[in-house]
Amino acid sequence: RPDMRRDRIIELATYIVVPVLMWVVTPLLGKYLDSFYFHDPGTFAKSTSIIVLGTLVILCGTALVAWTIFLFKSIGQGTPNPRLPPKVFVVSGPYGFSRNPMALGGLLILLGEAAIYYSPSLLGLAVLYGVIVYFNAMLVEEPELTSRFGHAYVDYLARVPRFFPNPWKRYK
Repeated sequence: RPDMRRDRIIELATYIVVPVLMWVVTPLLGKYLDSFYFHDPGTFAKSTSIIVLGTLVILCGTALVAWTIFLFKSIGQGTPNPRLPPKVFVVSGPYGFSRNPMALGGLLILLGEAAIYYSPSLLGLAVLYGVIVYFNAMLVEEPELTSRFGHAYVDYLARVPRFFPNPWKRYK
């Protein structure tokens, strides 16, 4: 079936293009922008502690993104790509603590890269990414998910924070 083949190509492209953008293109862009105003001859931070911390933040972000993709596939019967969204409303795992754990994982990856590459431009790109995904979630995703999943999603909006979980609160 052509539709299934097209969907599989879109899904695979998502799993290839997004990581390449996050792990290759964004750091290169950050370092390129740094070259105009931040003249540090090194590629990486000079502090081993900063590199280790940045690596741990990247690994946490990557694990969070991988977990959410797994949940979208296994429970939601869909993908992170808006053209092939989950058919089932996913509220387990990290979605029990954050409405957008995938975007939060992406932000962690960018922040970790900013530390490792000692790049103010990459930090700026991370902040820009955060602002864009925040407003996209608020203005595009949440209304669309409310129309798709109705009362269950409205209840979820009231219980679970958009991005950053409160570590002292129990979510139900």
